[in-house]
Amino acid sequence: MDNAEFVDALRLYVRNDGVEGVISRLKSPPGRSVSPKMKNLSEWYISLSEENTNNVNTIIELIAHDVLFGVFAVFDGVRFIDKEKGRFELTYKTQEDIFMLNDPSEIGLHELLNSSN
Repeated sequence: MDNAEFVDALRLYVRNDGVEGVISRLKSPPGRSVSPKMKNLSEWYISLSEENTNNVNTIIELIAHDVLFGVFAVFDGVRFIDKEKGRFELTYKTQEDIFMLNDPSEIGLHELLNSSN
């Protein structure tokens, strides 16, 4: 797995699945004892016009994208989460090889995410 495949996988299985999961829970909250907060959100969401539902869905997509972008920016060393401004080295290991997914000499993960929305 190279850095582009890693970004594509997280886009698909984290960002997109996360968006779909939130929208699905808003449409039909799972479980027998749904929290009052979730029940209220679901009732509100279901009552929206198609245009407003689409707007809410777009906002959910933007949030999911921005969160993933922020995590990638931290992995790439362009956004810091500590005073030392340490660097992460993200590797993918197979039985034969080790691949550095956030090699500073290559395009950043956050840039790859934005290059193929």
